[in-house]
Amino acid sequence: MAERSLGPRSTRLLSRGASVTITQSDLETVRSAVASVKDPEYPDLTIEQLGILENVVADASSIRVDLVPTILGCPALSTIEQDVKAAARRLGHEVAVQFCRSPVWTPDRITKDAQHILANEYTIAITPRLGRTQCPVCGGRSLEKRSDVGPTACRSVHWCAECRNPVEVVRSREAPVQ
Repeated sequence: MAERSLGPRSTRLLSRGASVTITQSDLETVRSAVASVKDPEYPDLTIEQLGILENVVADASSIRVDLVPTILGCPALSTIEQDVKAAARRLGHEVAVQFCRSPVWTPDRITKDAQHILANEYTIAITPRLGRTQCPVCGGRSLEKRSDVGPTACRSVHWCAECRNPVEVVRSREAPVQ
């Protein structure tokens, strides 16, 4: 089986020696459409900006979209799956959606632009891999955890000791908020 790749978290065309009906151009067009799917919780952001879109791969007759969920069991996953399928269907393609357990999603996958939007438009902080979490309201680094359970499974609730505001924090399954 020959494999062509545009790099990690991109598009691959797999050929099994059969006559290929899905072209690299088709695959790139589908990937572009899927990458523009908006997150149901943050309509200003795409699933690509949030690091949920992992790969778009194809063999001779089918296309599969691999997604990395922020948290397994997230109630938005079915909406994201439907929206991904609809985006491909608008181009005349049917896709299978697969939610991957590996790699594990971490906040590091969120683009810098998306982190800025989350902080400024939604007052949501991001847990950094190293260092202390920064308050999106005042920029302080004195967040105190109030609850592991936030309004969604991927966020926890903190209190900023400096500006005295509640802050939601996107958390990693790997690292606690500091």
